[in-house]
Amino acid sequence: MPVHGTALAEPVAAPTSEAALVNTAFDRQLAGDTAGAQAALDALPAGKARKVSAVMTDVEQALDFPLTDQVPVGIAPGSVIVILGFGLQPDGAMRPILVERLRKGLAVAQAYPAMPVVVSGGAPRAGRTEAAAMRDWLTSNGLPATRIHLEDRSVSTVTNATNTAGLIRGAGMGPGAVLVTSSNHLRRSVADFLTAGVTLHAVVASDAAEQSARPGPQEVRAITADARSVAGI
Repeated sequence: MPVHGTALAEPVAAPTSEAALVNTAFDRQLAGDTAGAQAALDALPAGKARKVSAVMTDVEQALDFPLTDQVPVGIAPGSVIVILGFGLQPDGAMRPILVERLRKGLAVAQAYPAMPVVVSGGAPRAGRTEAAAMRDWLTSNGLPATRIHLEDRSVSTVTNATNTAGLIRGAGMGPGAVLVTSSNHLRRSVADFLTAGVTLHAVVASDAAEQSARPGPQEVRAITADARSVAGI
């Protein structure tokens, strides 16, 4: 009776399509395999490799970005304050989390009276967007309406970043921003805004939760996915 040898497994082909190489680069980076990530980058067209590498850099910067729950000092003149929205209640009322963000944003705005303020958030409820509700709260608490710019089309952190970046550029504001949001939203927001091309001078939490440690692998993967969406890759 003939003896059959053990069949050898077919070698796994290295990814060759551009999309597969992009995914491999990010997957290897997330796994801590710097050499594998670089090999995938080297196989990409130069322009796409630069774009992927830039997103990786933005995510790394976001993970280590210094955060505070205090009003920052020494912010460069000409910067803009950006307050991120949070989902309204069905009747259009603001939830406590959003009010906390507004209180912190107002404190920053009072410390820097020459800076414009962008309120970012769409998702209307009862005919009212997050941005409109935020503007109304700020003006009722003494902030001049002339300082406030509405970004009222966003429905996610990704669109907060892309739409606000477009507004800042279109209005000639800048050269950078102070970002205000909740502590558990900060790292994702920083990654998205950096990827959207917004220079961040400071990032301020509306609450005092500890955020100094780097996020865990699952959160880093989610942050990376968000930044990729901003970059369109």
